[in-house]
Amino acid sequence: MSLSEKPGIESAVDAEVNDPLTSTVLDDMDSTDNLGHGSSTNLLHENNQGEVDHATAQYNRAQSTLNPSSDLLIEEVSPYDNQHWSNDEDDDDDLEDADDMPDINLEGTNTYESKPEPELQPQIITDPTHAEGFVNARDHPDAVELPVQGELPGWLKGEHFTIGPGTYDIKFTRKIEVDGQLESATSTFTFGHWFDSLPLVNRFDFDGASNTITYRSRLTSKRLIEKIRDRHGYAPPHPAGLFKTDSNQTILVKFLKSATKASKPDCEPCAASISTYIPGVEGKLFAQNHANHLQELDPFDLKPTRIMCWNEINPAFKGYSASPNAQYDAVTGEWINYTMEVGYQSTRYHFFSLSDRDPKGTIIATVVADTSYVHSFALTPHYIILAVFPFTAQMAGVKYAWNESILDSFAFNDSNPTLFYVVSREGQQHIATYRANACFAFHHVNAFEDSNGGISIDIVTYPDDTIAHQLTTNNLRNPKLMSPAHLAKHEIRRFYLADVQEESINFFSNNALSTSSITGRASSVWSYVKNAVGRPKEVDIESDHQTASWAAAIPRAREEVLLDQPLELPQVNRSVKQRAYNFVWGLSVGPTGDANTEGKMWNCIVKANLNNKEVNASWSQPHCYPSEAYFIPRPSRGPDDIIDEDDGVLVSVVLDAQRASSFLLVLDANTMQSICRAELPQMVPMSFARSYSQVCK
Repeated sequence: MSLSEKPGIESAVDAEVNDPLTSTVLDDMDSTDNLGHGSSTNLLHENNQGEVDHATAQYNRAQSTLNPSSDLLIEEVSPYDNQHWSNDEDDDDDLEDADDMPDINLEGTNTYESKPEPELQPQIITDPTHAEGFVNARDHPDAVELPVQGELPGWLKGEHFTIGPGTYDIKFTRKIEVDGQLESATSTFTFGHWFDSLPLVNRFDFDGASNTITYRSRLTSKRLIEKIRDRHGYAPPHPAGLFKTDSNQTILVKFLKSATKASKPDCEPCAASISTYIPGVEGKLFAQNHANHLQELDPFDLKPTRIMCWNEINPAFKGYSASPNAQYDAVTGEWINYTMEVGYQSTRYHFFSLSDRDPKGTIIATVVADTSYVHSFALTPHYIILAVFPFTAQMAGVKYAWNESILDSFAFNDSNPTLFYVVSREGQQHIATYRANACFAFHHVNAFEDSNGGISIDIVTYPDDTIAHQLTTNNLRNPKLMSPAHLAKHEIRRFYLADVQEESINFFSNNALSTSSITGRASSVWSYVKNAVGRPKEVDIESDHQTASWAAAIPRAREEVLLDQPLELPQVNRSVKQRAYNFVWGLSVGPTGDANTEGKMWNCIVKANLNNKEVNASWSQPHCYPSEAYFIPRPSRGPDDIIDEDDGVLVSVVLDAQRASSFLLVLDANTMQSICRAELPQMVPMSFARSYSQVCK
């Protein structure tokens, strides 16, 4: 299959016409001249009315360009490239080097057409919302130097990688019967959650000395896009493949799935995090998903080169899932993560470490607990702490094992506690368990030990799993539909595990872990419940009104709210990881002045002092929505150079909803003032995933 790129910038109308949602609507207009009436040969298949409304809004926006009298006016042209690829054969190997944004026409074949290149100008939207950031992206595989406004720090030299949504909607053709005749119709498969969309990887090269930033990007799951188009849906061959998406596949397809056939490098979506370092592997870039997949990318052109599972590195790393947020210990040189081996009513969390001296890795310990959604974990010099929230798999994990979406197979039970499983890194075993009130979380902030033998664990917590349901594609594209109307309340909460060594003595003296337990929770906390040496036998009704009676004997973690204002995607200076610290940066929710968008999306970057329990400074701009603000510390100039904890910069890709464009923002991490920004050649969708920087020292 031959591929070529079509150069040029299309007009705002053309950009909207080629949008995977809008194009079908416009096709209908061509044949009927009236939206919503006419032939059924061109159908727009949407998951719900909200997405139809989104498509209609985009259509109206395109029409307003033709009709200046419209209330919704796009005054200038879109910066999007119009790129297509052809698919004349079904052989997957023909797709390995595909570089262009996939699309399909109603005839079932795709061809190239050259168009003149108009002048690149900004697009102005008169009624902007963050919904502009949840559409398909076009990649930019060729490196381009960005126009820089401001001055980069002279010391900033290196690469910054981000990963996030690239493809939400995939059009496909199907046959329908109309008046006894088979005719072609166009439908759209839509990923239903922010966490499910197929990835776009971005690379930024900083050179502070020359004050330049170079950019390129790539869609890294193009083969999977073609498979979805061919099969009219997506049924992952493993659990944790989807967060909340209707697969549009029958149960027979799931039953006949084959997990033994090796995936192609661009046929497995890995969009949860990105990193440049896996011990034992040099010069590569790695993307991870919520399953146990690791996608290897070429760090220069961003092409996928290999896909593997953790058990291919070491057969002992068994399991369906793994954390996309591994922890690195700079002192020991260990890269630590876990895999989840899901069993009947319980799961084995296998914690393992990799290092340059041991690239095949070793198992540190295995914890048996409920099958829960665990996005991240805590690490200190001596301990690993697994927080298992009462958001657990239903039907003994059967639905989860049958590859249903996580939100369809898990449920939150506020009558059960949050459990903290403490693993000794030196002893390589589970040594204690603590409990706390029911809550839910995605991200840990930091964890550290104190001189009294306790552990502090700081987590961005939510009261329950509401936030996970609010981040569906439909809610994000239609802010008015979000329920509750505002993002779920979240705060930074510290959980203090006191006297860990003493509790470990109680843990083991109360009996060894039962090998015949009925449930995972009973297995891993059985030593407390069976004899409860040193533990109260009666439930304190006042302090345990939310706690299941079986957990009353487990020691309670002390809880303290460090910051009662919203903050997500937390960042700390990596030099204070596993240590007491002061500052945390992250995304927050500020006023917008618009009831339709107020409190519905993170729209500012804040700096908080956790010792003072307050936000010190923030950055925001009207109609702008940042993705993760990554902290890059200033490197040391020598042994006498004292570097403050907040001495560095924050880097974030920001959506400008009013201009339907994106820019790279560089902030002074101390003052939170903008020192530099660079406009990107196309809009980059908003991301909830982790980014990574590799800066020369």
